[in-house]
Amino acid sequence: MSQHDEAEEKPSSPYPVIQWFPGHIGKALRELKERLKIIDFVLELVDARIPESSRFGQTSELFQHKPVIVVLTKSDLADPERTRYWVQRWRSQGLRVVSLNAHSGEGISGLKQEIARLNADVQAKMKARGRLPRPARVMVVGLPNVGKSSLINRLTRSGKAKTGDKPGVTRAPSWIRIGKDLELMDTPGIIPPKLEDPIVAIKLAMTGAVSTEAYDPAEVARFALGMLQQEAPGTLAGFGPEVDLEVIGKKRGILKPGGVIDPERVARNFLADLRTGALGPMTLDAPPATE
Repeated sequence: MSQHDEAEEKPSSPYPVIQWFPGHIGKALRELKERLKIIDFVLELVDARIPESSRFGQTSELFQHKPVIVVLTKSDLADPERTRYWVQRWRSQGLRVVSLNAHSGEGISGLKQEIARLNADVQAKMKARGRLPRPARVMVVGLPNVGKSSLINRLTRSGKAKTGDKPGVTRAPSWIRIGKDLELMDTPGIIPPKLEDPIVAIKLAMTGAVSTEAYDPAEVARFALGMLQQEAPGTLAGFGPEVDLEVIGKKRGILKPGGVIDPERVARNFLADLRTGALGPMTLDAPPATE
């Protein structure tokens, strides 16, 4: 190997590679900021399995002075004790926070109460300014696959919002009327244009916020196994004390001719079960060690 080749070599990362598309994401964020000008308040949806990791850093700058309700979705798939911790922590910081399961409806009444309080403020301000009453405009924002459409369908009691298990199935913003005095704007799932923390990127991949075409499933699954051993060991209890893709593949019979496992199929199967809660609840964002 020449000295030139050695100089160009870069140390390999110990983390799986997650592909980002900053140009596309940056454009979506710019459009979101523009639409925020006509919004009265925001529903910021975060995944209860990764509550901190699914609130990206631009949130406070993005929403500026708009009132925000933080909604922890998919609480049925998360560790209830850790969900309670994050709700209490953020409330102690002055945030409006609700946890819910949009599929069962648990937590919806609490969210409606928070929405009604902010809506009353909006109507009172319009009246004080002598403006004609109009429906409050609410933007629903969150990562891909965080449950925005399921929540909107629950609030409207209809199937108007598209739902799907692929990130980005909601393509363009759309207005949905709720009653006579509330309008919701659904937005495409948005991820930050820069994600410098590889652990956060892996958590987004594990929970389905990143397209499956953006990474090698076997690499993510192998890394995920170590993370789960530490943060949610119950999800691996059915595989025995020493678990890896080989063990999972043989236990599930995902084999090629000759009895060799198919790593990609095993990984996709494992990650799919992890996301749907088939392996049990998990919360990958632990409370800070100092607490």
